[in-house]
Amino acid sequence: MRTYRFRRKRGVASVLGILIMVGILITSILPTFIYVNEVNNYYDRTVVDLKIADEDRDYEDLEVHAYGHNETTVDVLIINRAPLASNITRIWVINTTLQDAWIFNSTNYPVLPLYLSASEQTSIRMDFTGINVEGSSYRIEVTTDRGNKFSSATNPLTYTSGTWQTGAMAFNIQIIIQSKQGNDRYLIQIYGPENHFDFVDSKTVQGQFFSVFSVPQAGQYNVTVQNIQSTNYFVPTNQTVVLSWIYPTAYCQFDDT
Repeated sequence: MRTYRFRRKRGVASVLGILIMVGILITSILPTFIYVNEVNNYYDRTVVDLKIADEDRDYEDLEVHAYGHNETTVDVLIINRAPLASNITRIWVINTTLQDAWIFNSTNYPVLPLYLSASEQTSIRMDFTGINVEGSSYRIEVTTDRGNKFSSATNPLTYTSGTWQTGAMAFNIQIIIQSKQGNDRYLIQIYGPENHFDFVDSKTVQGQFFSVFSVPQAGQYNVTVQNIQSTNYFVPTNQTVVLSWIYPTAYCQFDDT
């Protein structure tokens, strides 16, 4: 009987020992497993977030035009060409002549940060008092919170004799002609504020003529198109387009079918 009781106690002790060991393993390993799982989930979320941020950075597209308003102010037109919103955080003004720079941000310019929805545009009037130095040229650049930087299409701005001169900027008139033959030739006449331009072009593709003509400045232009293959037929004439710093490209469409 004594031997039997002794063996029963040893069996109970073994079971309790096993339970204690299992408890220790659970309390030590389970939290570690949960922690590792949370770290993995955090890593996966971070990878996805960074991928989305990189894609948004690539999609971001701002069109910037800076031009003088008067002797001491410059207007900066910003157009959001991207399908997503942008947040403008800084505007850089760089004097390329004297190698100097000014940074406008939320600490010294209340307009910033500036939020632009998709396809939205806005104009900022900036005070250049103390910045405009006779004979100096300036670069205007806009940066966003995604780290992108966009330069003005009118760079450089040059301050001389109390006025601002913009850098080279393309003003374009795009002309489309629907042609029934597909091999016609056209005389295109463009009358501008100061000059008259004649263009003869024969680039027709599958019954359509398309070409881009550059003009030197903003202003109103009258466009006349004549079919010079059949001299007795004229395409409707005297289409008027207006080019500006805001809208530097215009379209004219004619029907010769």
